[in-house]
Amino acid sequence: MRRTPDRSHSLGRRRLLAGGVALATALVLAACGSDGGDAPAAGSSATPSSGPWSYTDDLGQTVELDKTPVRIAAYGDAAAALWHFGITPVAIFTWMAPQDDSMFDDFDLSQTEVVGETYGEISLEKLAAAKPDLIVATSYDGDTPDEMYGFKDKAQLAKIKEIAPVVAVAQVGSMKDVIETNEELVTSLGVDTGEGSQVAEDKAAFEAASDDLAEAAKSGLSVIPMYADGDGLYLAKAPDDPALKYYQDLGVNFTKIGGKDYYWEILSWENADRYEADVLLNATRNSYSIEQLGEQPTFARLAAFKAGQVHDWDTSSMDYPSQTKYMEELAGWLGSDQDVAS
Repeated sequence: MRRTPDRSHSLGRRRLLAGGVALATALVLAACGSDGGDAPAAGSSATPSSGPWSYTDDLGQTVELDKTPVRIAAYGDAAAALWHFGITPVAIFTWMAPQDDSMFDDFDLSQTEVVGETYGEISLEKLAAAKPDLIVATSYDGDTPDEMYGFKDKAQLAKIKEIAPVVAVAQVGSMKDVIETNEELVTSLGVDTGEGSQVAEDKAAFEAASDDLAEAAKSGLSVIPMYADGDGLYLAKAPDDPALKYYQDLGVNFTKIGGKDYYWEILSWENADRYEADVLLNATRNSYSIEQLGEQPTFARLAAFKAGQVHDWDTSSMDYPSQTKYMEELAGWLGSDQDVAS
């Protein structure tokens, strides 16, 4: 979930980011609802029950439908998590072109309608044409059922709710809790998560990777996750990111970052050497490359850069396989890198 500065999760920031969106008329929305689509998207492994469906999301909304939703649309990060749990969304909307987003490298996007690839710009006509039964979004502190992350504003969200109900999975607290919420959601949608299932195997691998990371973290190496662009260096605060918080709970030694703002402390390039760490994790979404970082004199002076200990900070969705893969990589670096910042 939330890795670049344009995802600071404040409502004011969202409004600045959101571009214009063409709103469909109420007549179009009513005509293009979910009546015509009872088959799940190709590739989905869910086996929905025929009875009524009820789900209460992290914002306290309870959605009740006559039958289990089978055609699911989702915001980018939520969509990727659903895919890893075995549900292929019929439509996705996100903040960048999915084909350019490493989060979607493992998926066949030809089966899914992309109805938005700029924050807040969602084609309601295309979304309605996909005939979703349910829309899954992400939420953050301060969100409400009427105004939540991923949408331009209250008016847009209200129009989208005329197409299908919208539920939110909160991206707060520990990553393990977020994953378990996703697991509960897909279980309600008919995905087999019981003993012997693929989800159960993925969960066991996740637990093993967690143990390996906890062991590697005993090296005590200090770590700073970061993002960089022309404006400067953005240093992430581990407690504000569910994945980082989980790694921290396992013992990863994240450097305490200052400042009062949520999630990031933003440094000008002149001050990019304010903090030292043994390991730097550089965001893989739209951040400066290693070469570009080295062109900044203050950054090039950092011990981790000089030691070649700047690694990828992958954008991993909230599911077991994605997080297992990254924890294995992080454990490898913490086990092989050196103490260079002391």
